[in-house]
Amino acid sequence: MTILNSLGDAPIMSASTAAKNRHDPFKDLVQDIFNEYITNEMPIRLLYITGDDEKMRFQLVDRDFVREHFKEKRLLDNIHADFAEMMIVDGEEREDSIRERVKKELKYATLSHRWLPDKQEPLHHQISKEPMEVPDDHEPGWKKLQSFCRTAKDVHNCEFAWSDTCCIDKTSSSELDESIRSMFRWYRNSHVCIALLSETADLAALQLQEKGESGEKAVDAWFERGWTLQELLAPSQIKFYGANWKPLIQGSTNDRDNRDSKVIMEKISNLTDIDMDDLESFTPGVDRVPEKMLWASRRRTTRIEDIAYCLIGIFDISFMIAYGEGKRAFFRLMEEIVKRYDKWDVFLWSGRCSRYNAALPDTPHSYAAGCIKTLRKDQAPSYEIGDRRFVLTNHGLEIRVLLLAVEVEDISEELPDSRCLSLRHDYFRVKARHIGPKPHDRTWAIGILDYDVFGEELGAIDSCRFRRTPFTGFLLSSDTRASLHLPATARWKKEMTKETVRIRSSDHIQKPPTLLYL
Repeated sequence: MTILNSLGDAPIMSASTAAKNRHDPFKDLVQDIFNEYITNEMPIRLLYITGDDEKMRFQLVDRDFVREHFKEKRLLDNIHADFAEMMIVDGEEREDSIRERVKKELKYATLSHRWLPDKQEPLHHQISKEPMEVPDDHEPGWKKLQSFCRTAKDVHNCEFAWSDTCCIDKTSSSELDESIRSMFRWYRNSHVCIALLSETADLAALQLQEKGESGEKAVDAWFERGWTLQELLAPSQIKFYGANWKPLIQGSTNDRDNRDSKVIMEKISNLTDIDMDDLESFTPGVDRVPEKMLWASRRRTTRIEDIAYCLIGIFDISFMIAYGEGKRAFFRLMEEIVKRYDKWDVFLWSGRCSRYNAALPDTPHSYAAGCIKTLRKDQAPSYEIGDRRFVLTNHGLEIRVLLLAVEVEDISEELPDSRCLSLRHDYFRVKARHIGPKPHDRTWAIGILDYDVFGEELGAIDSCRFRRTPFTGFLLSSDTRASLHLPATARWKKEMTKETVRIRSSDHIQKPPTLLYL
């Protein structure tokens, strides 16, 4: 029945109709958060899994498909109804709660695995945008993808799944760039990461690897690849499967997640040298640089650049992806780290230096010989250690060191590209395996990095009677034929050594730090 306005023929809307037409800003908020989450926090492409126990199908879909799929399921209406009556006054708190709900509903599984050789993995262009089945005669890579999708759907209740083999269009440089820089976040936001240890049959086999009793193959290749490091640390939930797609560990509390399982995580900690705290809950960031580089030093990547790119998420930094740049990729990673890090231990490496700067390492493997566990904030001393104002400039690394002149007492164990130098100071002696051409007409010094800082003017190192751990420094040399007009800051160069240079002084040494450009 239409009610006419007394002033004319225009109908008067009923109360229910007016309520429907009234603008609801809260509904807009829910939709905005929903759209922002899909656009910024979810992968560019996903596999949409359908079918039943008899036949399983999957298809490649984009973010628009995901958006429409959940709208059709009336997800936004359900979230709106659940939150509309909640007594949350703080707007930011309400938005965070809605965002967590959206994340919980938009579930997808990620795959962590070792790629098969000889191009056996299904790639982006081979996956249909329409539902497809995997024929029985397909290669092992297809069967792996099929098993992953079935596990994601049947065990972890995920309609969507993501695999790096087929969900990235690697012919698009912009998509590849976004995918690599977002990958840590995509793994972290996933409902579960399904980790396939394809060379490990069961938990007993993993235990043999842990003890070094697994025969010719020391450890599963999954533990040796660069990209699987972030795939281990990023996900909030991870479930390990053996070569036959059986869970490595089962039980009512571990059906869907192994993160809280000490049985398996202690073994993985021993295999990777990653602390249990990090395995249980890892926070990315530019901290504990030598320790994180040590984790990476035990891993390899097929592409040279990937040893840098796979650490972007671990350190929570970002820079452009440029395949073809070779080892410059790792130098650019170190540049970004040095910009944000102010502890001397970033220089706690040995071996070959970067071709772009003598004070920076060539690869993460340079940290393997020199690494010590970095002190956490709650263990750090109350006084300042070393120069915290070092910076990379167009003149090199600007850094203040405690410069201690030494003399070469003896040169032994000479090889074409290295030799052992026996160095003497009034208060200590040290041996260093020097790498590079045989030096001639050089003046030598040790530039102590971790000296104690006293105000603006003085640095000091303690006697070994008062300090158990040795001090660490650069081996430095200066050409005796160099022009005396050169400033002292420019006369010294860092020399490469096979191991980090560590000294124990027999007496207290105190002097002003020296500013160098290395």
